[in-house]
Amino acid sequence: MLDALKEYCDKNKLQVNECKTKIMVFHRGRLPDEPLLFTYGGKTLEIINSFCYLGFWLTVQLSFTRHLEAIITKAKSRVGLLFAKLPLMHIPLHLATEVFQAFIAQIFHYGLALWISNVSTAMLQALDSVWTKFLKRYLGVPVWTNNASILHIVNEQPLSKTLKSRAPHHLGGLIFPEILSGVKLSFLEFTQPVDNNEYDIIPRIPSVFWSTRIIDTIPVNAFYRKRLMREVLDLQHNEICSNINFHVRAEDNCICKICNEHAHPYHIKYCT
Repeated sequence: MLDALKEYCDKNKLQVNECKTKIMVFHRGRLPDEPLLFTYGGKTLEIINSFCYLGFWLTVQLSFTRHLEAIITKAKSRVGLLFAKLPLMHIPLHLATEVFQAFIAQIFHYGLALWISNVSTAMLQALDSVWTKFLKRYLGVPVWTNNASILHIVNEQPLSKTLKSRAPHHLGGLIFPEILSGVKLSFLEFTQPVDNNEYDIIPRIPSVFWSTRIIDTIPVNAFYRKRLMREVLDLQHNEICSNINFHVRAEDNCICKICNEHAHPYHIKYCT
């Protein structure tokens, strides 16, 4: 095929830049021990394991973890830019959510039906953290705040779950030739709509959260919104607790640094 390409280019007076021409051998498992050699016009072409083609990262085993990693990096950079350029901290929650969907979530829609089927669990968790960290920054809470509690407060779901449900609808514009009639694409079986019962957020929320006050509305004012979240999520507990273990809930072994009493939820209000 490379020789045929060379012959075609010579006949049509076209020139190929060998330095920018790479070879990718797609495979599963190990390659043969014999070294692979591909040449074009007598020059050896470099064999690589990953390549960015039209903004989409491809790997030899078609694992799109590398692609998702690049998108997450881009999304994080854009989140920082939006908070710097827009008054996101001074608008209602529903408007902040719409800004995220318009400027951040759209980044992940490119090639969604392809990459969502084959990425690592760790990268899906990193994908969800882009959304939860955006919400935490808007609510004015630390990054270590329980993710499930944040999603419950704003009545949202993980970003990965939303993308999985949208993936099958991204294939509606594809047109296949008649010769492929009846042929099913292999990645379609991984992109079926996700059952709504697959992700149950309630068991992931710390039990102490349910003893806090019920939130009717989330304030638009950043100061009052932050103060409300500190009370609802009991964030002051970490400041007064003498327990050296990292935790965000009041347990039996939590002792107050100030009065040496049990640091129960809302203890700061009654501490003498």
